[in-house]
Amino acid sequence: MLYLVATPIGNLSDISKRAIETLTNCDYIASEDTRHTLRLLNALGIKKKLVSYHQHNMESSGQSILKDVMNGMDVCLVSDAGCPAISDPGNELVKLMHLHNQKVTVIPGPNAAISALMISPFDTSSFCFEGFPPVKISEKRQFFEKIRNESRTCIVYEAPHKLIKTIDVARQVMGGNRRVSLVKEITKIYETVVVDSLDGIAEYLEQNPPKGEYVLVFEGNTDTNNETENPCPHSQRDIAEKYEELIKNGFSRKDAMRKVAVLFNMSRNDVYAILFGSR
Repeated sequence: MLYLVATPIGNLSDISKRAIETLTNCDYIASEDTRHTLRLLNALGIKKKLVSYHQHNMESSGQSILKDVMNGMDVCLVSDAGCPAISDPGNELVKLMHLHNQKVTVIPGPNAAISALMISPFDTSSFCFEGFPPVKISEKRQFFEKIRNESRTCIVYEAPHKLIKTIDVARQVMGGNRRVSLVKEITKIYETVVVDSLDGIAEYLEQNPPKGEYVLVFEGNTDTNNETENPCPHSQRDIAEKYEELIKNGFSRKDAMRKVAVLFNMSRNDVYAILFGSR
């Protein structure tokens, strides 16, 4: 049988008793990074054979694991952290097992997406998970165009070295006022949750360079018709007058544009374009 075993996403104490028992009693463990998994096993006092299973060898390694399971072996599959097969090559192994009528079971446990959703102040009654955005800018734009009008809370993963570009594209497509929860290092010592507009998150990242693994939780769009068909229902005169009023009251240009953007439910890029012309 193939066992999908969830492992801690940070705090080692989050591993379940059943997960420890399963890892101890299986014939061997297939893991995304055997070095990472070895550190986990050493911490738990478990000695077990490890084999590599990741996106670059999943075809050959998958066939080998399938053969062993068909011969009656019990194999555990783990990812580097959290739940295997969720936005993970393990999904292909699960498909392979079902294709050959082999039994798959799960040892549930920590999950970054659900954990980030739980600690974000957005609706949890209905949500979607979109995994990692594409790397290419054109495909990344299409990715955010797909979720721009999504009324459900939307969860996205991103690596630290790609985060700033991803936020930039999301702002362009979804507007700088779209609220998002930026969550990193869940259950770890530097766990951080920042809830702000996309514009605010971009500013936060200028002062706090990305480190660690991130989950982005986007608030659902509850006004899709207004956002797509008439993104600026207010007159340019109203916007300009409010901006001038704020400047006269001592606000800097930057802070005045931010307040106007929030007041009129616009991105600051759109406010800038109305006040000073397109860049």
